[in-house]
Amino acid sequence: MKDFEKFTEGAKVRVDECYLTDESTEHTETSEFATVVAEVGDEEQLVGIQYESGVLDYVPQNILEIV
Repeated sequence: MKDFEKFTEGAKVRVDECYLTDESTEHTETSEFATVVAEVGDEEQLVGIQYESGVLDYVPQNILEIV
């Protein structure tokens, strides 16, 4: 299975610390855990996630880990 296929809608994911502390996201309502809300179609697309706070974001697949 290709890595991008594992990010199915409803999957729980952990967001990498490097993304959470990045200057563009560090003061938003992000959290370590999120739920996939938009699946990807190929290796290049972003994954739609919803943080525990309810905030939606589209992030690179390489910063996510299925939990």
